[in-house]
Amino acid sequence: MSQETTRRHMPISVLLARTVNELYINLKEGTELKAVIDKAFDTLQNNMFAGNRIKKEQIPKYYIDKYGINNLYRLQLDKIRRLCYTLIANEEGSKVVIIEIFLNHKLYDRRFGYKTT
Repeated sequence: MSQETTRRHMPISVLLARTVNELYINLKEGTELKAVIDKAFDTLQNNMFAGNRIKKEQIPKYYIDKYGINNLYRLQLDKIRRLCYTLIANEEGSKVVIIEIFLNHKLYDRRFGYKTT
């Protein structure tokens, strides 16, 4: 990938929704969870398209109502954890906004309306 292509995929910032920020600031330094989340932040800072895009018809109504989003991405943190983010663009450039971190599959499945056994 050329340097110019890479630069186009870099957001001007990675922001956290309030609930994500509250979770993050309460994590202890050196914990495995904090390390996994920090790695995800670095990944998104370098490539805002690192996650899988969620089809518009699969975006939970909760996110549309709460954040007014029209795009959603999912980034796998490890085997059991995920985060969801949206992209916001303006004249300054694109920003990544992390709107939710899922600490297990059950929470993720519930948010997306998937049936779990």
